[in-house]
Amino acid sequence: MKLRPLQLLVYALLTLYSIAVALPIVWMFLSSTKTVRELFSFPFALPAQPQWGNFAKAWDSGISHYLVNSLFVTTVSVCLIVLFSALAAYALARLNFPGRVPIFLLLIAGFAIPVHTVLVPLYRSLNGMGLLNTYAGLIAPYVAFGIPFSVLLLYAFFLEFPPEIEDAARIDGCSTLPMVFKIVMPLSMPALVSVTVFQSVFLWNEFSLALIVIRDDALRTIPLGLTKFQGQWSTNWTLMLASLSMATLPVLLLYIVLQKQFIRSLVGFSK
Repeated sequence: MKLRPLQLLVYALLTLYSIAVALPIVWMFLSSTKTVRELFSFPFALPAQPQWGNFAKAWDSGISHYLVNSLFVTTVSVCLIVLFSALAAYALARLNFPGRVPIFLLLIAGFAIPVHTVLVPLYRSLNGMGLLNTYAGLIAPYVAFGIPFSVLLLYAFFLEFPPEIEDAARIDGCSTLPMVFKIVMPLSMPALVSVTVFQSVFLWNEFSLALIVIRDDALRTIPLGLTKFQGQWSTNWTLMLASLSMATLPVLLLYIVLQKQFIRSLVGFSK
């Protein structure tokens, strides 16, 4: 293929950007196979003798339990966010009902409010309801804060959804709710996958809300669990990096599995 100079420039910039993003991940993985002395003496060199035992030590130190907690919290939260957001976005985009515009404006306002500005009242509310140090106390705020962005993303997608498909389903006698679950959602999979990827990455890495809700070590998610390797006077950096490598793997695998649908959502329904 003959590429124009502008195309070559774009590809070159994208290649450089990809390398800049990938290098820290590669360095993290390679550094996790070094000894502590080797890490500080030759931070950018290849490991002289890979210490694969660092991963086993990090796994045995409790990272496996933190990963299970994060998988549970993230999976439940994302499933609820996708379900509620899809139903709400379809109703706002396709149905005419009283209060439609105020509800949409309220969702926009909810999207504009940062999580950190409401941590204190949220903590008091969860404490009053007895939800501190529970999975429910973590999942409920995650769902509440994830819905506004997800609804706005799906709302734009449903506005472009071909109405002829819905008309054909109604002619065949399909009511609204079954049509949404059996026809609209399967055909909207690229948009739903986008919401899944965005919310999964955010919730997997979320730290501040989990810090104020969770106190029991048995309920800690992976961001809280990583602080276990950081002490007051010293930090076990090799085990920290090994744990980070294992914590990064589920998110990377999720994107690799869903990347085709995710890319389709970026180019629109018609593509």
